[in-house]
Amino acid sequence: MAVFTLVGAAVGAAIGGAVVGGTAAVLTGAAIGASVGLAAGSVVKAKKATAQAQAQTNVITELQEEISEVEQQIVQTQGQQIAVQKQIQADQQAQERLAVRRQRRQAIREAQITRARQRNVAQAMGAAGSSAVSGGEASIGSELSAALGYSTQQSGLSENIFQGQQQTMDLQSQINTLYGEAGVLQSQANIASARAGMYSSRAANYMGIAQTSLNLGMRFGGF
Repeated sequence: MAVFTLVGAAVGAAIGGAVVGGTAAVLTGAAIGASVGLAAGSVVKAKKATAQAQAQTNVITELQEEISEVEQQIVQTQGQQIAVQKQIQADQQAQERLAVRRQRRQAIREAQITRARQRNVAQAMGAAGSSAVSGGEASIGSELSAALGYSTQQSGLSENIFQGQQQTMDLQSQINTLYGEAGVLQSQANIASARAGMYSSRAANYMGIAQTSLNLGMRFGGF
């Protein structure tokens, strides 16, 4: 801007001296030229600052688009996590129902075994092959089979629950990472916004200087 001012002053002085002549005319021409030069330099700088502000605005727009994409990924991942959690709850409820059914069956079988034993006690010592004894043995065999089936089902459900919980933790880790990424992008957007505001303010200041310089030049010229 100093270059524009000096050049303007020199040109203004030369024009004033050539057209009017005299020291006063030279000084007046120099003042007008300096004012015009200062205004021109300020306008150039204002344009540069405006371009810089626009560039930062474009950066903000790009960052906001990236943030939006990350937020969509967060929503999708949270949806997956909720689905897994619902499946875990369903498996846990299935375990509870299975345990209740087992307890009921076990109570029935225990009652059957108790009745069979009571009948066996009442029978003669040689009645080892009686239907009561056979029924008791059959009940014990059925109970063992049911217990094995219950163990298999419970083991499968427990494995499903464990895998679901592990998947939930993995998804939560992804969500935390995405939140971190969004935070970094937002910080960058805030910095770009601050820079855009700075450049816009700078452009406005330069334009104010340009207007003031032109007003001074017009005063010196008697306009």
